[in-house]
Amino acid sequence: MMIPRIPKKTVRRLIAAEGYLELGMPRQALRELDKVSDPGSLTASYSFLRGESLKRVGRYSEAIQPLQYAADLLPIPHSQLPWKSLGACYRESGQNDLAETAEKTADEIASEANIHLRFEPLGEQFNPIVHHEVHLTISFEPVQEAEESDVDENSFLENETEETEDFGIDPEGDYDV
Repeated sequence: MMIPRIPKKTVRRLIAAEGYLELGMPRQALRELDKVSDPGSLTASYSFLRGESLKRVGRYSEAIQPLQYAADLLPIPHSQLPWKSLGACYRESGQNDLAETAEKTADEIASEANIHLRFEPLGEQFNPIVHHEVHLTISFEPVQEAEESDVDENSFLENETEETEDFGIDPEGDYDV
């Protein structure tokens, strides 16, 4: 399967728009996004950036559609931010029932994914800080030493589909995990 190529200009404009948002410059972010003709496979990111930019300039009603689109396209847990922004836009547009539903969805995503966002004020903009809790379990199974066999080694290598890498871990070692 071939992945469609995204023009470098599109990627640069999305990165620039994100940078402008981080600097609290949503109007400049909108200018960059207006120059994107087809975001291709980055449509979800484009929609989120557009909705967030519109929200930050106070165009809450216009921000709802792109934020809803981003929330629908992005997988959990990445959809939490669009849902949170969507809730704020609904609230500012006087649609409190929809605001509560969107905010509740964002909270459910956070609790399921065990992600907690907190917003620290930076002037008039807010910067999300994400805290991830990851639990990693590693188990090792001893490798059985194969005896000499009549199987051609080259046929085994041809059928092997996954590359492996030796990380220098002794499977027999006693590790505190």
